[in-house]
Amino acid sequence: MLERLSEKFARKLINTGIISEIDADLYVYGFFQLAMMILNIVTTLFLGILFQLLIPCILLNLSYIPLRMNAGGHHAESPMKCYVNSTVIIAVLLSVIKWIPFNIHISCILLVIAGIVTWKLAPVETENNPLDEMEKTVYRRRTRIALIIETVVFFIAIFFMKSWVSETIALGVFTECLMLLVGAVKNHYSNHKI
Repeated sequence: MLERLSEKFARKLINTGIISEIDADLYVYGFFQLAMMILNIVTTLFLGILFQLLIPCILLNLSYIPLRMNAGGHHAESPMKCYVNSTVIIAVLLSVIKWIPFNIHISCILLVIAGIVTWKLAPVETENNPLDEMEKTVYRRRTRIALIIETVVFFIAIFFMKSWVSETIALGVFTECLMLLVGAVKNHYSNHKI
């Protein structure tokens, strides 16, 4: 549906002479990506409101997205599968925040384990997005900077007794750790097919 809307929008721009026929595919792709991003943001905010956890939902995304963008890991085969997977992951994480009590020790253990794995593995490339050595170096550095910042915020939250903040950050880092592990395993098996 979003792809058809993107195509119609690009067609209108071509008909009015704003863009050329040659650039149509680029604009269709750009409009589609923008529409998917808006859909993801609206869905995430809706879930935050639905669970009555809007601020933790935003914080969860602020801890997860910078790592996800730089560390990589498993990616769905299509934008719609990505949207569904993301929606389910956010709903599960908000359920954990809302209904599963964490203590500071569990949050610390989660953050330490997930942080070490992410530090060591990142970045994990995908079949559709192989990385050269320069890209690996840049993404590894960005991932580590994000991890350091999130770890500092985690411990500041503990110091100020804001356990929900530290729990949410730990869950965001842990989620990216899982995506990295799934992506690394998938890469391993696809590289060793007989």
